[in-house]
Amino acid sequence: MVPAWMSSMAAHGVGLARATRGAVAVIGALSLTVLVGMGAFAVEISRGYAADTANQRIADMAALAGALAYNVNNNSSEMTATAKAVVVAQGLPASAATVALVTDSATSKQLVQVTVTTSVPIALGRVFSSALAYDVTAMGAATTSTATTTAPPCIAALSSTPTYGITLRGGVGIDSPGCAISTNAGVTVPWGTSIKAKQVNAGKTIDNPGSGITTSPTANNIVQNRAGAATDWMKDDSALKAALCQVNKLTGASDPDYADGNTACISVKVAPATPTVSGVKDWSLAYEVKGTSEPGKYLTDSYSCNYQVPAGTYNIKKLTVPGGCSISFDSGSTLNFESIDMSGKDMSIGDGAVTVSGEFKVNGNNPITIGNGDHSFGSLNILGGKKLDVGSGNFNLKGGIVVSGGAYLRVAIGVGNTVVIGKDGSGNSIFVTGGSQVCFTADCTKATAAAGIFSAGGNIVNSDGGSLIVFTRSTSHVIDGNLSLASGAILSQGLYIIRGNFTNGTGDKVSGTDITIALGGTFSFAGGTTLDLAAPVPGSSYGIPNVLIATKSSSATKLGGGANGKYSGLVYAPRSDMITDGGASMSSGTTSCLMMIVNTLTLNGGTTIGSTCTGLSGTSSSVANVALFK
Repeated sequence: MVPAWMSSMAAHGVGLARATRGAVAVIGALSLTVLVGMGAFAVEISRGYAADTANQRIADMAALAGALAYNVNNNSSEMTATAKAVVVAQGLPASAATVALVTDSATSKQLVQVTVTTSVPIALGRVFSSALAYDVTAMGAATTSTATTTAPPCIAALSSTPTYGITLRGGVGIDSPGCAISTNAGVTVPWGTSIKAKQVNAGKTIDNPGSGITTSPTANNIVQNRAGAATDWMKDDSALKAALCQVNKLTGASDPDYADGNTACISVKVAPATPTVSGVKDWSLAYEVKGTSEPGKYLTDSYSCNYQVPAGTYNIKKLTVPGGCSISFDSGSTLNFESIDMSGKDMSIGDGAVTVSGEFKVNGNNPITIGNGDHSFGSLNILGGKKLDVGSGNFNLKGGIVVSGGAYLRVAIGVGNTVVIGKDGSGNSIFVTGGSQVCFTADCTKATAAAGIFSAGGNIVNSDGGSLIVFTRSTSHVIDGNLSLASGAILSQGLYIIRGNFTNGTGDKVSGTDITIALGGTFSFAGGTTLDLAAPVPGSSYGIPNVLIATKSSSATKLGGGANGKYSGLVYAPRSDMITDGGASMSSGTTSCLMMIVNTLTLNGGTTIGSTCTGLSGTSSSVANVALFK
């Protein structure tokens, strides 16, 4: 395409040709005029080419600068101002450039287009033309595009409302050298605090008076006043959405982030069956003469108070085993009780189905054992250091479990067995206190089998130090209440769906591998808690890969009082203000990164957050870049 300024020069050449018409006699004289005119035309073309080259260079630089400004701020006014500033810096007036944001029709790419026009005065050619100058125009265009990386930010604070979305106070630090830290508000890193990261991005200003921010491998990789600096890059993850839908089914909430409210799912919560027993008569064991009717005929010896019951089907109203007495039921029995009051020295039940429709109260001296088979109870109350061992099989409890005073309940849940628990009058499904233990595994140190559903209709409470709760391995654990741990717990593999809050305030350890915890409330840890929690890795059969804790609650999330933990995976709390204080610390574990998507993050008083890795596998983010177009 012939530039406009060259067309103008050609027109002047035509005028020169017309000027040579005349008589043959003057041809020789005019030949000299033609030669002079051609020389003038050559000079003007050379000056036009020089101006065109300079204008093109300025237009390209201005387009690149405008595209960079647009990528950072997403603002066309900032884009125009930046591009024109480059033009002025090259010695031209701002009016010499026009700046526009356009879309290329052939490629659908978004471009920042800068057109630079300057006027070139006509010098030698003015003797042949009335024009005093001609315009030289050049256009530059740069793409506004994104480059995908494999490391989303370790911390994304989404709120743009406050002045600072990430706040550090009092000797605190964030140590995440392998990945970025981003917020849609500002960042404040006062004297005595520090951030180590790959990059720090902020939607507002960054307050860094003591140069506490260190970035590597690129020094001072700090971007402020950048629109869209932090994004919720997990919001549309299908597995996360499905888990939070289960939470919504428990809470009755509708999530405005989704058109359907994220309620279009079927709850996996299971209501316990109501055990029904119609007993024939009470069995009250005693020191008596061996008789001919139940239960006396099952005495091993008169006045021994030891009873041996053969296999069979028994429908008993209330079984009372007083102090010093014992009873044993052979395997192969079907046993139905309205209630049991076990205060004796020994009780054993062989394999077979066992139903206790009312209270099963254990206050005996020796372990009470129940063999393999389906077990259904109204309520369980195990007191004063007593022990109840239950074999494998489906476990159903209409009411709740209370274990206190150093007692323990161990249920050896087997492959595919279900655990379904209701709640007591206090709203508790499980209440453990006084150094007691409740284990839904054959081994109270670990999960031993892949169970079916675990469903609790109320709170699960471990109320004081020295107690322990061990959950079975399951694809779904439903807790229609709060999970409150003031002592130790082992969260075996699986997804935990909790209607309320997850709290811990003790010096004991809470551990879990291949777990995802989805909450209707928030989580808070304090009081010297030690946590070692790891999200499922990609390919795991349990939970959501890389997601450790997820909640859409707007209540604050708190870690304090010396709570120390290793967290492998993503803490997803996009509406929650996360606060750590009192010397609390969070660091990544060995299987995956510690990452956060929160509303805001505040670190107070000696707290630390650290992540030594570069990102979650399978995740990505976008970083803006620019390039000249064509």
